Amino acid sequence: MKIKKSANIQGIDLRLRPALIAAEKVWYEYGHELVITSGLDSTHSAGSLHYYGLAIDCRTRYFQKNKHRLIARDLKQLLADNFDVVLHNDHIHIEYDPFKNFKRR
Repeated sequence: MKIKKSANIQGIDLRLRPALIAAEKVWYEYGHELVITSGLDSTHSAGSLHYYGLAIDCRTRYFQKNKHRLIARDLKQLLADNFDVVLHNDHIHIEYDPFKNFKRR
């Protein structure tokens, strides 16, 4: 696993560990080393879980476009339900959402 120079993963929540392990496995299966491009750095949408250390972005630019959905699917299959995997144009966003299955009354 590599970390982009400008990416800051120092202080990410330990609950992201399964996502890092799963992503490393999936990237390896598709022939590339995992590169984390963002963690607690950069600007994200309001309310983003990046700001709480609960999200990372992973590079996809070296994969053929037709592989991106397969990679996201494979990653999601390896993770528990409280993880979200979101495919973007130039990366895959992975977040641990502790309230994902929380039901409001």
